[in-house]
Amino acid sequence: MSQVSRKKTRQLLFQKLFATSFGDYDDQTFQSSFFDGVFTFEVDEAYLSGMYDLVIEKEPYLIEVIRRFAPKFDPENMSLTYILPVFIGASEMLFYPEEIPAKVSINEAIELAKKYSDDSAKKIVNGVLNKLYENFETVKKDFETFETKEWFSYFHKNKALASPLGTK
Repeated sequence: MSQVSRKKTRQLLFQKLFATSFGDYDDQTFQSSFFDGVFTFEVDEAYLSGMYDLVIEKEPYLIEVIRRFAPKFDPENMSLTYILPVFIGASEMLFYPEEIPAKVSINEAIELAKKYSDDSAKKIVNGVLNKLYENFETVKKDFETFETKEWFSYFHKNKALASPLGTK
């Protein structure tokens, strides 16, 4: 029997989010196309589904984290391989109900950037997430009242996104 691997499940989450960004995502097609449903590790299903839903739901907040802590970069023009590690790490820190130490979230996000992107990505991921960590309480407080009228989306390309957060 294989052991649950949160690290490998994070990699699967990255790949699943990446696939979702291309449009009509179907989980069964994703699983069979890439993995034939066979893993050499046990997927942490609760983490995978919970984090996937959180990243999709909290996307405008996550884009705001990048805008706030990497002001030289435009999230709309950044590579997804830079964006997704930040989204995953920030979601763990800000929204995931299980307590995951911030430094673990940061380090794991950097590992995702190293695996799926270039040297610049790990620097950006490290910088953004460390600034989020340093300003955690302020960001959490700001997000209690954060709303946006229009926002760019990686995951909802064909939908009009002109409503306040939390509504569809």
